[in-house]
Amino acid sequence: MMILAMGLANIAHYRLRWKYYDKGAKIMAKRNNDYSTRQHMERTDYELFYYKHKQFKNVSLHHHDFFEVYYFVNGEVEYQIEGRNYHLFPGDIILVNHKELHQAVIGQTEKNYERYVLWINKEYLKSLSSRKTDLTRCFLDKNKKTLLRMSMENQQLLRGILDKLHAEETHRGFGEDLLPKALLMELMVELNRMSFEEEETLPPQIKKNQLIDSVISYINEHLEEEISMDDLASHFYISKYHLSREFKKYTGTTLYRYVVQKRLIKAKGLILEGQPITSVYENCGFGDYSNFFRAFKNEYGITPKEFLSVMAERENIGLLGTVEDNKGLSF
Repeated sequence: MMILAMGLANIAHYRLRWKYYDKGAKIMAKRNNDYSTRQHMERTDYELFYYKHKQFKNVSLHHHDFFEVYYFVNGEVEYQIEGRNYHLFPGDIILVNHKELHQAVIGQTEKNYERYVLWINKEYLKSLSSRKTDLTRCFLDKNKKTLLRMSMENQQLLRGILDKLHAEETHRGFGEDLLPKALLMELMVELNRMSFEEEETLPPQIKKNQLIDSVISYINEHLEEEISMDDLASHFYISKYHLSREFKKYTGTTLYRYVVQKRLIKAKGLILEGQPITSVYENCGFGDYSNFFRAFKNEYGITPKEFLSVMAERENIGLLGTVEDNKGLSF
């Protein structure tokens, strides 16, 4: 009887969610952003988008050089992050940092695919923080939550802030320089509180595989070393064919491409920290500079030296955080 009551309570909970989001969708319909395929920031602080589509093609596994807050409103979506698959319900929030490979997998449905996407420059968010309050914690803390599943009250609170912040995108007048910053700070304070101070109202549905979790942890801890399918299969006492199949199933990509992408993420960080480009490859497992150079150019369409030059130039003119060069090549 108790189990039946809990089941009915969950059904009522999700019906209430859908009723609320259907109403919210009508309010937001007139301010739907045109979808852009760019995966870089054009501003130095933050960018907020509200999207609603009937048909949408999946975006391949990728990463950003900034933080992302993804607020799911409607549709049928599984979000893949670092080998874990999160089945989303309306009102769920995904928090992605600048080193995590991720992608949204869109299900075939008649529902509109509707969401908010907030991009935040790492340095800008640090500048909004204080000694007592680190707003980047929900992205960087080792105990951070990737998925936030909240009470209806908290869902309404966060959506209200996002709605106001989105409205400020087109507002010109008194307070236009202050209110967006205040709203963003309020949003990030609430997200951090919900990440570390409040319990989830319902447990998230996560598809994960202990083997793949262990493989990914091993890869991230040994990026500077040689990593091959044969070596991993031997280390975890499984066949490489089984490993290859399971890895693709849970990450959405091949093991080889995953390793290359993670090494390039690390390489970009080392370059921006000031490590000589000609020696970066030694700490990222590329074997030699030519392999590193080729992989970097193939992935981002720009050489490591051009990447450093572009980022340095943009820092000088106040555009650090943009991750695409003047030719429109994304990295």
